Amino acid sequence: MLIDQLPAQRWGSAPRTRARAARRRAPVLVVALGAACALLAGCGTGPNQAGAAVIVGDSSVSLTELQARVDQVLNRSDVMTDLTARGNTAADIARFVATRQVQHLLLTQAAQRDGIVVDDQRVDAELAKPDTAQMLDSDLVFDPVAAREAIRDQLIAEGLTAKYLDRLAITVDVTTASSREEALSKARLLAAGPAQAAAVLAADGPNAQRNLQLRAALVPQSAALFLFGTPAGQVVATQTSASPDVWTLVRVTRRSTDGPPVGDPNATSVAQLGVQTMDDIGRRLTQPLAEQLGVRVSPRYGTWDPLFLSVLPPGQQPSVVLPATLS
Repeated sequence: MLIDQLPAQRWGSAPRTRARAARRRAPVLVVALGAACALLAGCGTGPNQAGAAVIVGDSSVSLTELQARVDQVLNRSDVMTDLTARGNTAADIARFVATRQVQHLLLTQAAQRDGIVVDDQRVDAELAKPDTAQMLDSDLVFDPVAAREAIRDQLIAEGLTAKYLDRLAITVDVTTASSREEALSKARLLAAGPAQAAAVLAADGPNAQRNLQLRAALVPQSAALFLFGTPAGQVVATQTSASPDVWTLVRVTRRSTDGPPVGDPNATSVAQLGVQTMDDIGRRLTQPLAEQLGVRVSPRYGTWDPLFLSVLPPGQQPSVVLPATLS
């Protein structure tokens, strides 16, 4: 099981839209059924907090505010014509907006925790770049206030990458399963203790890797994958192929962000990374914080996936996350 066989992150779950500027990669669409009108009309209570659409720790975004952001997209006939022609629904747009709002709250909390300050001058400079308008359009951001928020989030994510990429290291065991049922069974055994985990990995033979040690700076294009964000002492499982049904299971035995810099001449420096890669890695670095604070999403939008850091369509099962006994 090679690291490049793991699934790419899908944090935006963004609707397919016009080609994005060269500095940003087109996001992956998670297609869903239904319409946002049905999901958003008659808004009642949010997840354990009246009027909330998403909640992260003690912070939240109201249903009213999220609806307003969705309406900004739905009211753009030119944008909607393009989106619907590509097979998107209003529900896809609502989930994308909800996902981005969760990520905004996480990035804001991460910046406060790590002392990352993004002043207005940096935001102004980014907004003045010629390709920023196209990037914001592709991210379905049309309001000036929302644009500044999106740019600030991007710069915070880049700051997190600059701070941690060279110090992020993990040790993991990796194996596979051919169905959700098998994945759940193996995940429980992997989490039960070292002896049970060793038995599972031994039985899987060449399909498993044990004690795989990775430094993010040495594999930067993979540093945005969920295994780099999963805290030590967890077993996670997620579907990596639908046909045939393939699940990837990862047991994280060590994760460190405070070690000495890599110091390897083959390592990739932050200066060599593109903006999109830095943004992806920075968002991935909020995964432990999301678990610590707790993320709740109104069921009218779907279900939060703790590995992909995005809102899944209603009825779609999220990834599996289990606490593991390491000794």
